Amino acid sequence: MLALSFAFAACLGWGIGDFIGGLKSRVVPVLSVLALSCLSGLVLMAVLVAVRGMPPPADPVLFFAPAAGVVGVLGLLCLFRGMALGSMAMVAAVSATGVALPVLMGLYGGDDPSGLQLTGMAAAVIGAVMAVREKGAGAAGASIAAGAGLAVGAALAFGSFFILIDLASGPDPLWAALLVRLSEGLCLLPVVLVTRPAMGAARCHLPAILGVGVLDALGVYAFSLATTQGMLSVVSVVGSLYPAVTVSLAAVILRERPQRVQLAGISLAICGIALISAG
Repeated sequence: MLALSFAFAACLGWGIGDFIGGLKSRVVPVLSVLALSCLSGLVLMAVLVAVRGMPPPADPVLFFAPAAGVVGVLGLLCLFRGMALGSMAMVAAVSATGVALPVLMGLYGGDDPSGLQLTGMAAAVIGAVMAVREKGAGAAGASIAAGAGLAVGAALAFGSFFILIDLASGPDPLWAALLVRLSEGLCLLPVVLVTRPAMGAARCHLPAILGVGVLDALGVYAFSLATTQGMLSVVSVVGSLYPAVTVSLAAVILRERPQRVQLAGISLAICGIALISAG
């Protein structure tokens, strides 16, 4: 039960943070959003590590955390850019289907899914395909929704992130979360120095963007704790329910109204994830 509580806390942090980050990416360069949010998350985790006062454990598996940070920042780049181009609901829902990767890893490691979980996996995949379709003027009467490719890229990155952070969190979840943030910052630094995004444009949006970093960092820490308390195949699915939070906020605040086929796909994908968790 404790593992599920931590995973649900990660779900809330990521869901709210993704909504705010995607919203700000529509008016502020994506790199500016990522760089500033990464900074606030890094400062938070460094403070928590300093307050606890424990050195990093001498365990080589901890170095899976920097790899998790690399794929994590790639996933966020795809996610925020996809949300800036297309529907937040669609992008968030499709990005969550990357949970299939840690579920498969769990199966390889000996997890035995129930029939309900297998049904949920199929529903999530079918729902993702439906969610990226929209009516168009082409010969077939349909086209791929804006941001769909980026959503798929985010799904692959986040699925890999779940696996890597699970491997890194065993020795010390807090140090793992800090190293994730540090590696994200090191990945972004040369890109920011070369491209020099318009940081000044983010000034009036700074509190919200810094809040994104805090929510994401706390989500990573909560998920790290969850993986040490429960099975990866279960906690990763619960953590991946974050699109329900993002979709709800987009519907209430932005009044987003996806097309019927997209709405059905989004609902099916989220229901599929819930079935995997319930199983």
